[in-house]
Formats: sequence, structure tokens, C-alpha cells
Amino acid sequence: MVPIAFGIQQICEGFVWLGLNGDNAALVQQASVIFLFFAIAFWPCWIPLSLAIAESRRRQQLALTLLAIVGLAWLWLYFPLAVDPARWLTTEVAQHSIRYNVGELPAFTLAPRSVWRFAYLLIIAVPLAVGRLDPGGNRRANLTGGLLVVGLFAVSYVLYWHAFLSVWCFFAALVSLLLCGAFYRLPVRFAAPSNSAPCRG
Repeated sequence: MVPIAFGIQQICEGFVWLGLNGDNAALVQQASVIFLFFAIAFWPCWIPLSLAIAESRRRQQLALTLLAIVGLAWLWLYFPLAVDPARWLTTEVAQHSIRYNVGELPAFTLAPRSVWRFAYLLIIAVPLAVGRLDPGGNRRANLTGGLLVVGLFAVSYVLYWHAFLSVWCFFAALVSLLLCGAFYRLPVRFAAPSNSAPCRG
């Protein structure tokens, strides 16, 4: 699901670019809302939940499930954008990147943006440290994934602050390629028996 969801998200941003270049405000708004669903609401819940589903250790699975429940808070943050994007969202090009201006969402009255962003980083990075990325039990995969997420988040925030959401999600999509290594190490569950007879007509 992670590579598929990132693929859909990046396709949506492609439509944002098409809308901006073609001066199609409706396309820009619709594609931006879908892109931001993944960027804001989906990943804080799905990352810990997906690791919880794959986890076999009881305590770690419980911790990841609790983090997934906490991640639902970002669905609340995103909700106003879905129901009234004209009020809360403007999308524009800034220094050859896309800037999503989400305005003063109601959730920002509870905590400032910086707190939400730091909590977002924790809700993404902590599951990578708690869960098991490599089915062989190699903890280096967790360390590599977690450090990459924190490092790229920092780079996006410091160097690309003007288009943070767009750049961060692009970097995160690249990090998801690490899953290819995990998929490669998965055991073969449905191998055909070596002495099986060939099918006959």
C-alpha cells in the first residue's frame, strides 16, 4: 500500500502542475485536496498501522496501534480542507515548487504549526524505530529508515520551507523505495513443489 499510495499522491501533484500551467483553478483545487489528504491525514495513521499489522511482537504491536490511533488527529486537522477548500486552501508556484497555503486551520488554535510539524515527524519516525521493517530482524533497516526520514524532513523544513509539503512528500516517496529491500527478503509462501506433475490438458 505504501508505494501505491505514494504513487497516487505524486500523480495528484502532477495534476496540480497541469492545472497551474493551464490556469485551471478547479483542477488545481481538486488535485490539491487529494494530495493533501495523503500528505496530512493518511500517512500519520497508515505508517504506524501498517507496521502494527506486520508486527508479531505483542508489545510493539500495541504501541504501534496506539500511535495509529493518535495519528487520527491529523484527519481532524485536514477535515476543513476537504469540506471547504475555497476558504482554507490556496495553491501556487514558489521558486519552481508548489506551495500549499492552508491558512489558519482550526487545529492551529489548539497548537501552533511548529508543534503539529514536530508531532508529525514523531508519528512517522517513531514507528520506524519500534516496528520491524526487515522480516529477517535486521535492525539496521529500522535505523536507516528512521534517520533518512528525520534527515529529509529537516532538509525540507530548512531549505525548502517555502514548499515544505510538496518537497517533503517527494523525498518521502523516494525513501519508500527502501521497502523494495524488505519485499526481496520476504519468504516465499506459495512455491510450487519440486515433484509436482505438469498439468495435462
